[in-house]
Amino acid sequence: MIGFGLDGRRALVSGAGWIPERAGHGRASARKLAEAGAIVACVDIDEGRAKGIVDEILAEGGRAFPVLADMTVRSEVERAVAEAVATMGGIDVCVDIIGKATWNRSEELSDEDWTFAIQTNLTQVFYLFQVVGKQMIAQGTGGSLVALASVDGTVASRYHAAYGAAKAGVISLAKTFADELGRHGIRVNAVAPGNVGSGNEDQVEGVWADNGINPLAAPRGTDVANAVLFLSSALAARITGQTLTVDGGATVQALWGMTPDELDQFRRF
Repeated sequence: MIGFGLDGRRALVSGAGWIPERAGHGRASARKLAEAGAIVACVDIDEGRAKGIVDEILAEGGRAFPVLADMTVRSEVERAVAEAVATMGGIDVCVDIIGKATWNRSEELSDEDWTFAIQTNLTQVFYLFQVVGKQMIAQGTGGSLVALASVDGTVASRYHAAYGAAKAGVISLAKTFADELGRHGIRVNAVAPGNVGSGNEDQVEGVWADNGINPLAAPRGTDVANAVLFLSSALAARITGQTLTVDGGATVQALWGMTPDELDQFRRF
């Protein structure tokens, strides 16, 4: 049996609670880490959400506890990390899930929306990575940092420019922190989901390319959580500074959209 090397590890998931109209990346990631044997500090700004995911993990036989904090505020990040360390004795794995897009035409995007997007999707990642990075350096036992980016940080981000810019920043932060913290045995990576939307765990298995977006199939929240689990685990022991795209192939499609019928036409020449 292949192990993840996470049994007994101390994990912090920022944004672990589930918002029903969202895909639930934090919830799924926290559950995956707990299933792999980690104890999980479930951080959320909402008490009900934090306790909800903890109750799920405990009911499944895992170990978890809630931490309440607004992770867009540096002092709150510092307090949340200190609380997690006090309970677990340290942090080996840190996952940042928090993010939200606001939608508008670029020429109509307000300063307030721009500031919100950068703070919510990028600055808070920097706060968390910086604080947990210092903690891991002090521990001297290495560790793994993972942040949720987006395919919108790798291609155009139509009608949500600030979100795309912020997620591109997350990808850059992962590379820079990986470069600087590698000498301490700390790995830093990102996961870039595609069009998960509000979640599609009920999609039929074995149905492929059923839309014009995904050559394979639309990614599910479970797929994103599996990527987080992999990058957090010993299976990714020599992987750092990378962004793992989980988008069902959406961003690898050929530009020109040639159809099988058009291919037959070219074969005649």
